[in-house]
Amino acid sequence: MDKHQAGNLVRLIQGGVRENVRTLLASEEFRAAVLTPQSAAAIRASGQPAILLTGSASAKPGRISDAVGGVVLVLSNGGHGSGFLLSSDGYLMTAEHVVGADKYVKVRWSDGLEGVGEVIRTDKRRDVALIKTDPRGRQPLALRREAPQPGDTVFAIGAPIDPKLQNTVTRGVASANRIMDGFSFIQSDVTVDPGNSGGPLLNDKGEVLGFTDIGIRTAEAPTGLKFFEPIGDALLFHSAEPH
Repeated sequence: MDKHQAGNLVRLIQGGVRENVRTLLASEEFRAAVLTPQSAAAIRASGQPAILLTGSASAKPGRISDAVGGVVLVLSNGGHGSGFLLSSDGYLMTAEHVVGADKYVKVRWSDGLEGVGEVIRTDKRRDVALIKTDPRGRQPLALRREAPQPGDTVFAIGAPIDPKLQNTVTRGVASANRIMDGFSFIQSDVTVDPGNSGGPLLNDKGEVLGFTDIGIRTAEAPTGLKFFEPIGDALLFHSAEPH
């Protein structure tokens, strides 16, 4: 999304600088001792009631080609992004910067069917939003909270650059699990572009590992760096639980 790209790049650059002086945060032990309790405390302080994601707990792994059917194009006043189906009753997840301040967005499914989605919850801290829409009988994607291992095959689905390129699938590997600005990210070399934001990152079983969040390109590294928000963190920040 063009109007949000600059802000995302600044965030990533700042995070990269801070990462150099925060190598301790790369420790899994430190994450367990410090990051998780802080996140849980922030969620409790928000006072949000839990959202039960109907059908999510029983969602089965599947082929990547089938997962495309659970991914949507999200059209907002600020441009377009992507999202994916979390529950059989129509909860979608996307990045907060995709919906911006909009209360309602247009949702287009992989078969071209369109509907209206209501933005239910947003969190700028973690750049995550929940949308409620009519899933018209579609089944949610399976979720996997465990972080991928470096070298694991991953796939991204979204609408890079142009809404007409909805349903684009790309393939890569998980490069690393990172901590930036106190938050966890999955780094990958899978190709994503503006418009992929909010779209899922999946393993080779079609299970959602996270979603496209931020990226950076420079003249020295034209392929860029891509970072994805882990699905477990995103669910926690909205008190959303598979059911």
